[in-house]
Amino acid sequence: MSKLIKIDDNYAGWIKDLSLRFRQSQIKAAVKVNSELIQFYWELGRDIVDRQATNHYGDNLIDSISEDLQALLPGVKGLSRINLYYCKRFFLLYSKVPQLVEQYEQGEKVPQVVEQLKMTPWGHHRYIIDKCSGDLDKALFFVNSIIKNNWSRGVLLNFLDTNLYERQGKAITNFKSTLPSIEDIERELKD
Repeated sequence: MSKLIKIDDNYAGWIKDLSLRFRQSQIKAAVKVNSELIQFYWELGRDIVDRQATNHYGDNLIDSISEDLQALLPGVKGLSRINLYYCKRFFLLYSKVPQLVEQYEQGEKVPQVVEQLKMTPWGHHRYIIDKCSGDLDKALFFVNSIIKNNWSRGVLLNFLDTNLYERQGKAITNFKSTLPSIEDIERELKD
């Protein structure tokens, strides 16, 4: 550290503020990159589904796309055959949301629900796709939980493996029989 930071509190405060602003900028940039990546994967999955539906390119379309994109974009991650299958499954899973189907049929580029999906990292989506086996409600439960609670990938995996969705709201309680009703509480407060 410089001598100036040790002797000038005003300068030290300014440097600390700069470092915090820099970190905030890094976080915003990472969120923006993730958002753009999710949008690209959504569109890629949609394109794969559309092109496979026409069966114009043969049975090995995903293999060809992966090979050709990797040749054009050497060293770029996320273009593997496996990841392209995830893009397809990502689109197929979330395109089941009724408003997505309507927007998709009307030719909208990125449906509103995709904006929410863009707030979740791709690695999280891959685990959700694997563990939710096409169950849209379960997948959306986990996406919303990730956003609401800021879950790491490890926390998500734990809850996926312990069947949180299936257990949600099923805990046995005696609240109804032991807690007073709201009316009883209000009556006591008035007395």
